[in-house]
Amino acid sequence: MNPRITTPIALLSLGVAAPLLLAGCTSKEGTDDAIAVTSTNDACDLASSEAQTGNVNFAVTNNGSKVTEFYVYGNNNRVLGEVENIGPGLSGNLTVDVTDPGTYTVACKPGMVGTGIRKEITVTGEKKAKEEVPADVNAAKARYLDYVRGQVNGLAAQTQIFVDHVNAGELDQARAMFGQVRTFYERIEPVAESFPDLDPAVDMRWDDTEDGQQPFTGFHRVERGLWPPQPAEVGEAPGQIAPADAANAKAQDNEAAIKQAANDLLANVNKLKTEVDKPDFTFETSQFVQGPQALIDEIAATKVGGEEDRYSHTDLWDFAANVDGAETLIAEMQPMISAKDPALMDKITAQFADVRTAINQYRDGDGYVTYTQVTEAQRKELSNKIDALSASLSQVPGLVLG
Repeated sequence: MNPRITTPIALLSLGVAAPLLLAGCTSKEGTDDAIAVTSTNDACDLASSEAQTGNVNFAVTNNGSKVTEFYVYGNNNRVLGEVENIGPGLSGNLTVDVTDPGTYTVACKPGMVGTGIRKEITVTGEKKAKEEVPADVNAAKARYLDYVRGQVNGLAAQTQIFVDHVNAGELDQARAMFGQVRTFYERIEPVAESFPDLDPAVDMRWDDTEDGQQPFTGFHRVERGLWPPQPAEVGEAPGQIAPADAANAKAQDNEAAIKQAANDLLANVNKLKTEVDKPDFTFETSQFVQGPQALIDEIAATKVGGEEDRYSHTDLWDFAANVDGAETLIAEMQPMISAKDPALMDKITAQFADVRTAINQYRDGDGYVTYTQVTEAQRKELSNKIDALSASLSQVPGLVLG
């Protein structure tokens, strides 16, 4: 059960690794020394590929026609800083606290799919101490880590049951629990996304396969096998199944392939559990303070059109899980927000209630109605409420770390 904002949460301790590069907060105001990044549909141009240790600022402009993202990677391809959902013609800012000199990888992701267009930057200068994070923020992160581990444990257990049903040919049972089993993953997506290899292996969409050039794996690969594409669902509009996707399904999907995809999914979920359970596992402070908005923006930017669960139309499960995860993060930061801006905390609380009410109107028994029953006007109304909440949540990182 997800704790609500007004309910204190009891969580456990955090082990700390020593990443070479530590992310600060994104969405800061631009700075004069920022490295200008221009993202287009087929390029990621940096005004400079050199930086000094300390805070490194990026000013990302999207001159393409697709929504884009910008990432900074550290050791083992771990995501150390990111700014997401930059629409065409818009810009975003990212600040990363670089403590060690070295070579780092950055990437633009036009269309928010695949591994992106990657470049390297060289950081020189003396090794610097990690920028100090307020003690109450570190304590909240430590408690939140236990929530993350609990969700991953639940994910592993439920995925095992789900995959057992697939292997036994009990496909109705597998279909019945598809939305529910994904809930655990959707609640902790900002942390799960810090594993750039495991995250796509578990949660990639067909769009990430470059029209089938890359292997299609994870939940949505199994979903497609459980709900084979129907001719009326094929098209290029948001929420539809691309013609190439439907053709691939017709050629590739069979009983053996779906079982293999399910077993691969389970293996990757268990790998995620192993990584998160390590005593020295940690995640960036930026992922913690920006997590609430990132989860809410997931709905607004890439899900409200029905893109996520395009075969099963179980999208409302994902929306509710994203709200669960965002609300849990805000619950951890509530004392810090209330101390500095009680009016903002009250506004966020009311907006969460508004969004949750909007989603709950589609409850059906223990689950939700199929997303195809939600009209375009109703989707727009839900999107507007989510956008309003996102605007309030965008103020949280600066407030908590300020």
